Amino acid sequence: MEVNTTEEEEEQSLQCWPPAVGLLPCLVFFHGSSEKGQTFYDISECRCHVKNIPGLQGKLIGTCSYGWLVIAGDSISDDCFLLNPISTKKIQLPSLAPDFTWTDCVLSSPPHRPECVVMFLNFGYGILNVKSCKPGDVEWTGQDLELHDEWFDDSDCGVSVGVHNGDIYILTCYEHLYSVKFNKSCGITLVDLKVDDRTSPLTRKFHSYCPTYLVETCGEFLRVHCYILHGQLMDISVYKLDFNERVWIRIKNLKDQAIFIGSSGAQVLACSTKESRIQGNRIYLTLPEDRTLYVYDLDLCGLEVCLPCPNVKADWIQNDWILPLFEDK
Repeated sequence: MEVNTTEEEEEQSLQCWPPAVGLLPCLVFFHGSSEKGQTFYDISECRCHVKNIPGLQGKLIGTCSYGWLVIAGDSISDDCFLLNPISTKKIQLPSLAPDFTWTDCVLSSPPHRPECVVMFLNFGYGILNVKSCKPGDVEWTGQDLELHDEWFDDSDCGVSVGVHNGDIYILTCYEHLYSVKFNKSCGITLVDLKVDDRTSPLTRKFHSYCPTYLVETCGEFLRVHCYILHGQLMDISVYKLDFNERVWIRIKNLKDQAIFIGSSGAQVLACSTKESRIQGNRIYLTLPEDRTLYVYDLDLCGLEVCLPCPNVKADWIQNDWILPLFEDK
């Protein structure tokens, strides 16, 4: 169900957006429930803008795709909906039970398309809990899927989810890449693409953390592999999937593309920098409980750090990237 907004509300919402809105993602700081408004950091201008989008107050962003935010309930509300942050249009989704724990969220395609699916996932050890629905559904379809690696005879665990050409893919610890297939009743089957794991990035150990993110850009399906040591970002490598050969191929040039990774790890965006003031072939990343913005240059294999919006109050509870888009009239 779409909740309409008045022309006056839309006009007010369009005011005070950063100049690069619609071209580049904004890094948004969400404040505690006692503080109204959100702080938007414009990376092209290195400036902060404060806006108040009521639909975001006290909420968590599941993901941002195609200009829409998937808004999840919080500890006091099970409300769940899609939100266009520019027009403030809302598409109501079924209530999400407060006791459902999720780690990742994905929107498969724009909400006006009939194949659009909203999916919340909980990556557990040996089990994948999934809730999915289409816009207009009155309830979520829940399913528990077993993840097991036959070669090691061990339980597996999901690490990342992404979308390519409208299809949802899940990557696991044991390097299985599953394609998510839906039946008519929204039941899910996982199909292993059997990608050659010898072409996967090496996972470094010794007190390190190596998160991997899946993202689509320019028709390619990429995985971004980070190396984090003692809470500090040390290195990033990027691989693209060759769907024909079923191998990961390391790439060192994103051309005019840039990738943006949010602190939750569930939020990954890619976009062109052609019409913007920033350079391509860079990866922008924030880490949990850390206000630092890391900028990794793939050309130079160099890392820059900055502290965006230093005046943001200490009660911020989340920061994430969103890419608002103007709707076609």
